[in-house]
Amino acid sequence: MLFNSFDFGFFLCLVYALYWLISVKRRTAQNGLLLVSSYVFYGLWDWRFLFLLVGSSLVDYLAGLALDKTDSKGIRKLILLSSLLWNLGVLAIFKYYNFFLDSFSNLFGLELTAGYAFWNIAIPVGLSFYTFQTISYTVDVYKGRIKPTRNLLTFLCFVSFFPQLVAGPIERARDLIPQFEHKRKFDYRQSIWGLRQILWGLFKKVIIAEKLGLAVSLVFADPGGYHFISIIYALLLFCFQIYCDFSGYTDIAIGTARLFGFRLSKNFNLPYLSRSLTEFWQRWHITLTRWFTDYVYVPIVQSVPKATKGRKAWGLFLTMTLIGLWHGANWTFVLFGLFNGLILIAERIPIGGKPKYFLRYLNRTNPLVSMLYVFLVFCISALLFRSTDVAQVIEIGNRIFYLKTDGAFNSLIGYKIWYLPAMLAVEWLTREWDFPLQYLERRMPRLIRWVIYYSMIFIMIRYAEPREAFIYFQF
Repeated sequence: MLFNSFDFGFFLCLVYALYWLISVKRRTAQNGLLLVSSYVFYGLWDWRFLFLLVGSSLVDYLAGLALDKTDSKGIRKLILLSSLLWNLGVLAIFKYYNFFLDSFSNLFGLELTAGYAFWNIAIPVGLSFYTFQTISYTVDVYKGRIKPTRNLLTFLCFVSFFPQLVAGPIERARDLIPQFEHKRKFDYRQSIWGLRQILWGLFKKVIIAEKLGLAVSLVFADPGGYHFISIIYALLLFCFQIYCDFSGYTDIAIGTARLFGFRLSKNFNLPYLSRSLTEFWQRWHITLTRWFTDYVYVPIVQSVPKATKGRKAWGLFLTMTLIGLWHGANWTFVLFGLFNGLILIAERIPIGGKPKYFLRYLNRTNPLVSMLYVFLVFCISALLFRSTDVAQVIEIGNRIFYLKTDGAFNSLIGYKIWYLPAMLAVEWLTREWDFPLQYLERRMPRLIRWVIYYSMIFIMIRYAEPREAFIYFQF
């Protein structure tokens, strides 16, 4: 069930009505409705994977309770290790089994397919997101950062809350669980703001991302048939396609949660205005960056009494490589992570005896120059991210590097590209607010606001392309 479908609209209206018809004093009944709704929402993708979702939830719920009952360091480590083995094992089997087996067979020239059956099954939607959410819960309980919840219903809701189940934001237990434990009072203003944020997210997805995606897909389907300028143009379009697609999804998720009285974490903060790649990753997919920082990078650096430059560099390199691999079982994603890791090391680790950081230089130089640098780095990353395999990366790289002009040359998307600068200008002008349409509430008369809202709805209905899944649904 796609967020940009009428099916989801009907589903959301039904759940919303039932949720608030239940008395606010009956918190358990509201949580029960949210849990059933979340399982229905997820089951409509593939009901078989519901068992995996419930199984992962129960493993970490029980792990949390077990950790709370013992003070033995050995037993606590064993409980944590068991939880990690389950979660990472499920992730490895369903998402990476074919990738590692195929890579192993290619590396050693073995024909493993003759004797071993490959895991021919779809990747469970949202697996990477809810797995990381449950891992963070168990690790936080183990380290004493939070107390485990004893309410099974609350924990199941925390793992499977449908607005953010499929593609985040990746929430921490300390932020989301208390919201299920407290009463939610109906707030008309929050519902209105939620609907406006959903509208803004849909607009970015339907009008910007999907239209840019048509042009990008044409080029990447046959890069050898396009002029090198057209290929560069397609890469630029993809940078904005993925931003509008994923930030649009996040707006819909946060807006939907608002309707039910929940606050989800902010996941994007105008990343293309960053002045360094370090700052970019603090503004792009914020909850994922924080997760890897807290649960991968920091433990690596703090594993020794005094972290050396080499230890910090290794931490950055490994963390970004894992972030790349998290995105998908493909060598292009591994290269994506490696490339970003090397750039971050260059920015943050001083070379030689003097503490001269490239990051310090970027922060002192002209803002436009540093932002162009970040966008250039992201365009190279986009090539690695969007390409289907390493061979396509090489082919596109060759056509750009050698300025190949033997292919088609066209603008790909035409006059409709004006939507993009208009949308970006609106987001920049309203950057002090959670989302642009929130700004209208305070600054414009009601008549003008409603004209804008209905114009956006008309444009989406009139110019919508065939519905496509959000890009991050595949991760």
